[in-house]
Amino acid sequence: MQLSKVILTKILEWSLYSNLFIALCAAALVWETEILLGISTGIDPISIMVFFATLFLYGGHRMLSLRIILSESRNRQLNWSKKYLFALFILTLLGGGMVASSVFYLNFPAWLLVIPMGCISVLYELPIIRFKGKYRRLRNIGFLKIIWITIVWSSITVLLPAFQYQENVNGLEVITVFSMRIALIFSLCLSFDLRDVRFDEAAGIRTIPIIFGRSKTIRVVIWCLALYFLIAVLQFSTFQHFDFGKLAAATVTALLSYRLIIAASVVDEWYYYPLFVDGIMILNFLLLQLDK
Repeated sequence: MQLSKVILTKILEWSLYSNLFIALCAAALVWETEILLGISTGIDPISIMVFFATLFLYGGHRMLSLRIILSESRNRQLNWSKKYLFALFILTLLGGGMVASSVFYLNFPAWLLVIPMGCISVLYELPIIRFKGKYRRLRNIGFLKIIWITIVWSSITVLLPAFQYQENVNGLEVITVFSMRIALIFSLCLSFDLRDVRFDEAAGIRTIPIIFGRSKTIRVVIWCLALYFLIAVLQFSTFQHFDFGKLAAATVTALLSYRLIIAASVVDEWYYYPLFVDGIMILNFLLLQLDK
């Protein structure tokens, strides 16, 4: 029993801390978008590029954090990254190489989206913003942090496939999918801000939970998930006529997301957030696959 627990822990650590799981989450959001927009190409250059771009960016940011954060202040994730720094470097290098080769498949409109989103993502950990007399990282400015993450994740996982496959980005279907994605990503970002209150307070970062408190932030999460559900009702019972399977998938995603995020406030397991909360991004794609 003890051996199986050790093996499971190692598998979870490698999956979560190597950034492979979060990269799969990003790719799953692209696949979900393609299904909802009727593209359904499966594993394609866009999802491959997004997967490896996530691997590259998260790995690069992690290695930069190792240089900035002192050893006594590092969490379990950073300690793992220090121990397996060479493996993390190889995965990051692999991600960068695959992105460099994948971008040649993009058309011009997709390029116009990728360039600014890529710049924001790369500069996210660098002190380039002068704020109150000091240069700060984008992630260290409370409200900007959650806005940047929401915009980049939603744009890359919705607008990028829409541009690449020449969907009408001004059409109602693309707008509703984009709006649903913003509501979902924003709620997930808020849940992580709730987790990081102690660290953000120590760093002087004024996030939404720090300014408004835990209970009001949880209410905002509920509103975001309610908005996600209402937009799904609007889309799947109006624009696509009535699609019970897609509506049911969105309903389950909203309800389960609520339960997972609310439970996260009382769960202290090291794997809960990166596995179950981030895993919400894979959930709707899997439910849509069951509907096919």
